[in-house]
Amino acid sequence: MSISNHIIDRIRKAGRVFVIGNGGSYANAMHIANDLQACGIRAYTLDAATLTATANDFGYAFIFSKWLISNAEAGDMLIALSGSGKSPNILNALEAAILIGMDVERVFGAEQGLNMEESEEYQIILGHQLKRALKNENRAL
Repeated sequence: MSISNHIIDRIRKAGRVFVIGNGGSYANAMHIANDLQACGIRAYTLDAATLTATANDFGYAFIFSKWLISNAEAGDMLIALSGSGKSPNILNALEAAILIGMDVERVFGAEQGLNMEESEEYQIILGHQLKRALKNENRAL
């Protein structure tokens, strides 16, 4: 089973899908969430106003974990994108997601031996694989 099929099986079972990342991975997270929405999946990324307010009030390391604690629930899914897999805000979000009871998928390039550019390319390829597979099963709106 390819990773996209593995994630698709879990997306089908999820209530909502939250997608996170930093920098280029955040841009990819927004792209993936948009593609999932086009396939009828309730998918979300953190909006800029909430991101900056949370960073200001609690620190950048907690932007995603605070958002998940306020919005996610057991049965939802978190897809965490990261080139290194070492960013405190991503690691804190994973910890929060597990405590909430979310299904978690880590897409960390360093764990696959990819450099930053290859990692971000892989993320968007994965997103397109997900979109194609979901459209093929007639879940598109």
